[in-house]
Amino acid sequence: MFQVLAGILAAAGVAGSQPVPEAPPDAAAELARACTMLTAPGNRRANVCKTWTAMGGGVYRGTWSTSSHASGTRLQFYADGYVFNAAWSGEYSGVQRFLLRLCNTSTGRCSAWW
Repeated sequence: MFQVLAGILAAAGVAGSQPVPEAPPDAAAELARACTMLTAPGNRRANVCKTWTAMGGGVYRGTWSTSSHASGTRLQFYADGYVFNAAWSGEYSGVQRFLLRLCNTSTGRCSAWW
């Protein structure tokens, strides 16, 4: 089971995936970082970054953060079959798949998962 350490407000099931290579259990885990601009329908944008480190056994821990975001938006994350409304930054641990998306709060429509 995974632990999400910050940003949980609600949950619902959804499918998704994230291609992240797994480090061998005896290898020193390396921190990876990626950033992008998410755009929700209605041209609502947010600059987001996420990190991940292999913990062995196919699970990861990491963080997410947002350097800027438009008003009228909500960040969500997917973690192993569940979707959560998220704070603009936080941590996760023991997760096999972690993805982010940005939603337009007035329409309820969201960007693609990243």
